[in-house]
Amino acid sequence: MLTKYNTNKDISFSWKGKTFNQVTSLIKKNSSVSTDTFDRSSYFLPTPLKIYRREIVTSSDTTCASKISSSIDLLNMPGGSIVNSSSSTNKDLPNNLDINLTTNQYELGKCNTSTNCNNPQYNALRRVRSSGIIKKQFDISKNNDTYCTSTNQYLVSRNRSFSQNQYNYIRYGDSTTKPGDNASIDNIYSGNGINHCHKHQIVTDTSFGYQWLDTNYYTVSIPTGYYTLEDIRTIFINTMTTNKHYFVDNKNNNAYLLNMSFNNSTNKVELQTLLTNRGTTFTSENYSMPLDEYNVPITEWDYLTNNDSDYISLMPGFKIHDNDFTEAIGFSAGNYPSDIITIDGSGNNSQTYTEDQNFTSFSIPGAKPTYVPVYYKPNNPQFAVQGAVDASTRTARNRYNAITNNTAIYNNAYGLSVANALAYGVPQGGYTWKEKIGYPLKQTPVFSKYSDEMKKCDVVKISGV
Repeated sequence: MLTKYNTNKDISFSWKGKTFNQVTSLIKKNSSVSTDTFDRSSYFLPTPLKIYRREIVTSSDTTCASKISSSIDLLNMPGGSIVNSSSSTNKDLPNNLDINLTTNQYELGKCNTSTNCNNPQYNALRRVRSSGIIKKQFDISKNNDTYCTSTNQYLVSRNRSFSQNQYNYIRYGDSTTKPGDNASIDNIYSGNGINHCHKHQIVTDTSFGYQWLDTNYYTVSIPTGYYTLEDIRTIFINTMTTNKHYFVDNKNNNAYLLNMSFNNSTNKVELQTLLTNRGTTFTSENYSMPLDEYNVPITEWDYLTNNDSDYISLMPGFKIHDNDFTEAIGFSAGNYPSDIITIDGSGNNSQTYTEDQNFTSFSIPGAKPTYVPVYYKPNNPQFAVQGAVDASTRTARNRYNAITNNTAIYNNAYGLSVANALAYGVPQGGYTWKEKIGYPLKQTPVFSKYSDEMKKCDVVKISGV
C-alpha cells in the first residue's frame, strides 16, 4: 500500500557513495551439539543452554530476523561491527559503512608543504573572489598567461582576435600576388601582433650533427630550454657560419647547402640538402669561398679550386642521433641522405646523387613555427572583405582611385613635385644640382694700385639706398 493516497511511489535511489562492507552480530539460539565432535575430556562437562544469545562471525543463518537483531546501539557500540570487505563469505548481518570522504583538498593527501596542510583558512582564501586581481601564472612554453579572465584575453592568447587578424603577413608563397585572387591560393599568411604559440621543451642537453664536403662530421649542440623550429634553425645556421661551411655569392650573401623548413600543408619538418656542382651551379665565377679573420679565403675545404673530377658533385647531409632531438623534429636516428660522402679506393671523395634531396619527418614534430597560419583568401580582394560592401565604402574607394590615377597623369606631365601636391604619400622628386650646391654669390675683381694682388668683392645691394 502506498504511503500517500493518489501519489506515485517514491523512487528508491541506490547508494552511490564510497563504502566498506561490515557485519554485525545476530541473535541466534544455541543448538544441540553432536557427540561426534566431543573428545573424551568433554564427556562430563555441561553443554551450553538452548537459549538465544548474540553471536558474531560464527556461521551463516538465513532464519535470522534482521529487524530484531540490528539496532543503533549495536552499531555504535565499540566492537559491535567488523569490516568484512575482503571476505568472500557473507556471515552474520551485512551493512554498509560510509567512508565519509571529505571535499577539502588538504585532507586528501595532496599537501605540498606543512604550512598549508590541513589549513582551512588558507583554503578559504583561495576560494574567495579576487575582484579581478588574480595571481599571474605565466606559461613559459607559450609566452603567455595560463589563466584568462575574459573572452578577449582568451582570443588574444589563441591569436584569434579581430585586431590580430586585421592585417596579415605572408609566410609562404608568392608575396607579389594580391591576397584573395587566384594566384594567392597557395599563400599562407599570419596575423600581426605577438603570436602565443607552444614551444617544445628539451629537458636535457642534446645535439645532432652534419657531414660537410670534407667528409668530416660536425656537432650542433642544443642546450636545455624551450625551442621552436626557428630557434633550432638559428642555432644550426650559426654553427655552420662559425665553421665557415657556406659559399658567398656575388652579392656578398651567404649560401648554405643545408636547411630546415616547416611544411604547413603536411604539418611536418623538412630537411633540405643541396647538391654542389662546380661546373654548373656553384662555379668560381658566381661564388667564392668564405674569408677568415684576416680577410683571406679559407683553404680547409677548397671546393671551388679543386680540380679533381670526383669532387664536382657532392652533397652534405644531416646525422640525427638517438636522443631527445628526434622527438623535437620528428625524425628517427640515421643519416639524411643515407648515401654519405665516402672516400673511394683512389682516395677521392665520391657520392651517387645527381639532384637535390628533401626529407620529410615521419611524425608530427614537437618544435613548430611561432605563428598561427591565417589562410587569408577573401572573395572581394579589392576591399579585403568576404562579400559585398556598402555604398560609402565603394564611394571612398572610387575617390582614392581617382586621386591616384590623376597623380600618375600629373607625374608624367609635370613631374613628382606637382604630383606630390595632389597625391597621398607620394615622395617628392630628387634635388637638382643647383639645389644641392646652392646659388653662388656674384663677386667683382678689384686690383689695388699698391700691389698686384686681386681681391674678390661681393656685390651687396642695400635696398632703399
